[in-house]
Amino acid sequence: MTTTDTTRTLVHVDPTTIVLDTNVRTDARLDKDFVASVRDHGVMQPVVGYRDQDGAVHVLQGQRRTLAAVETQRETIPVYLAETPDEAGRIITQMVENDQRTGFTDAERADGYEQLSLLGLTAAQIAKRTHSRKENVEHGLAARQSQTARDHLASGFTIEQAAVLAEFDDDEEAVESLVAASQRGTFDHTASRLRQKREAARAVAAEIDRLTAEGTTVLDQAPWDYYYDGRGPAAPLRALGIDEEQHATCPGRAVIVVATWAGEAQTEEVCTDWKANGHENRQAVAGSSGPLDEDEKAERRRVIEGNKEWRAATEVRRDWLRTFTQRKSAPKDAAATLARLLAQAPSRVHDGMNDRKGITTEVIGEG
Repeated sequence: MTTTDTTRTLVHVDPTTIVLDTNVRTDARLDKDFVASVRDHGVMQPVVGYRDQDGAVHVLQGQRRTLAAVETQRETIPVYLAETPDEAGRIITQMVENDQRTGFTDAERADGYEQLSLLGLTAAQIAKRTHSRKENVEHGLAARQSQTARDHLASGFTIEQAAVLAEFDDDEEAVESLVAASQRGTFDHTASRLRQKREAARAVAAEIDRLTAEGTTVLDQAPWDYYYDGRGPAAPLRALGIDEEQHATCPGRAVIVVATWAGEAQTEEVCTDWKANGHENRQAVAGSSGPLDEDEKAERRRVIEGNKEWRAATEVRRDWLRTFTQRKSAPKDAAATLARLLAQAPSRVHDGMNDRKGITTEVIGEG
């Protein structure tokens, strides 16, 4: 039987003869209730397909319905025949349809983005035609380039998380940290911390390269832990009471380069053997600074790590606020929350609008 509407022709086709092209949904997920419904009631919503040059019907929308009809041995199913699409159009149609249904995974969505990219579509074009955010498309394409990211996408990671794994694909320790963080619910904070650590390492490496090119001797690491303790042959110039100009011709001249808690490269000039080179070490003589014991070292490490965690958390919170301020509508309780804040903590509002105006401007994106 064949009927027509203004745009499509409705035909009834033996489901075993219908061609199922490669679908962006990799798992049809034929649950028992769905199959039972098709067995008892047939396919209630017509499948959408097209005929090829040989007359065979191909499915555009309705892979699960077709497979369930085959499994339940339905004689025919209704199919709306549409115009024959190009390959990109076929994939986009499947993605849009599956996005409107449950069970379409991020792994399948990323795979669809990649298929469209291989057909020559840019991330912007993919985003526009699939009604996706460009950033999400870029994340999906990045994730598909990494086997590690693909594996974790398949296990349930989001596209955004998989893109971060792809970003650190060459750092096994970082990937392990991220996977563990996903189980604790601290994935974003861990990613922020790892990015800051990586940027700090790059800043230090760049400064070392610059100094080395100038002919400056750079020590591999500081000769002391955290604070200069006045012991050993090496000493910073501040302990010797001289400046860089006075130390310029000393054979023990060298520098150390470390990352500050804020991730910037910090350089300090030292003398590798102050006593042999005729300097006086005021800290060593006065004993104003003794070596840190193990408890003091542990406390110093705790403070340093706490500062780094605080900095990473700050970035995550500001990112959340940036996203929040881009909402098209305010939350339902926004007026009550603002009134309560103005009544209970007006100084915070004042700080945000005046003393910390730079942060407020950065978050809301206004100049």
